Amino acid sequence: MRTQRVAAMLLLALALLAGCGEATTRAASSGEGGAPSATLPALRTKLAAIAGDECATQPGEQVYTGCARFVREVQNVVPAARKESGAVPSAEVLTRAADDVDGAVNRLTQDGCVASGGAPVGAAAVCGPDLASLQEGFRALVAAVGK
Repeated sequence: MRTQRVAAMLLLALALLAGCGEATTRAASSGEGGAPSATLPALRTKLAAIAGDECATQPGEQVYTGCARFVREVQNVVPAARKESGAVPSAEVLTRAADDVDGAVNRLTQDGCVASGGAPVGAAAVCGPDLASLQEGFRALVAAVGK
């Protein structure tokens, strides 16, 4: 049931993001110092949906084997978050959090922690801390984007 709720929230967030036109996105999010953005509320909705995933909330060593989807979702939301840097109180904090997320995703990939095509995933001693690092970076990204 929880998975269905998270999936429904993700679909809603994707629909909201898809409904924003390219011209609106550029004009609305190009401002500086907390300027209004047409896509910021949709981004916040998507981040909230992802934050409810067990891969975001459970200890990394316990759940990392089933978190490839979570890793991709977080990786895919980073460019949208970067585009909104001009619409949040601190662009520097958002950029730092996005960089941390990108680094954690790279480590998870390099360490073989993201299952792909049935390949076995890496060891818990490596992948657990890698996922914990992604969780920490993701929480910082959510905080930087705001609620």
